[in-house]
Amino acid sequence: MDFAQAIEGRCSVRQYLPDPVPRADVERMIALATRAANAANQQVWRFIAVEDRETLLAMRRAVEDRLDELAARPELAAYAREVRATRPSATFFAAAPLCVAVLVVPYASRMDRLLELCGATQQERDRLRQRPDLQSVGAALQVLITAAYTLGYGACWMTAPVIAAEQLEHVLGVEQPARLVALVPIGRPASALRRSSRLPLDAVLSFR
Repeated sequence: MDFAQAIEGRCSVRQYLPDPVPRADVERMIALATRAANAANQQVWRFIAVEDRETLLAMRRAVEDRLDELAARPELAAYAREVRATRPSATFFAAAPLCVAVLVVPYASRMDRLLELCGATQQERDRLRQRPDLQSVGAALQVLITAAYTLGYGACWMTAPVIAAEQLEHVLGVEQPARLVALVPIGRPASALRRSSRLPLDAVLSFR
């Protein structure tokens, strides 16, 4: 398929067949993801391809335990049911034959250091710099899920599980200063693809 077909055809997939994803395909997807545009070519992304079923189940338990912990907090007593209702959308990654954990490592540009010397707080620096590290990882994530589609797989960019980031990092053996920013389950789609609608162009584009 050409570039436009890949972009327009891709959609989020949340149900997968159990067929394993060959490692050659995993390596191809990640290799393409690492070609994404990124700040100062620092390539701050790291990827962990999780195939082991016990590890995936441990990751799911970590997210479930974290959600249960939140639901039990007194300040969320009125919202406990709402917190628990997020379980399916935060844990379906465990049913995929492959889940890619996406990490970011710290990055500080010359401008970041200059702003810090000027006394700018972290919040002020984030406002002025708009987190080039996370923008870089986001670019790689977009390439990753599109590459998965071109190879015949379904994928979904997930941030809901990151509510249990610390626990997931422990399960995965992530060492500081890297930190988890997203999970991407990948597998052959279990049902027909359903593409979501997009806002009309005149709602998102303006000219000056």
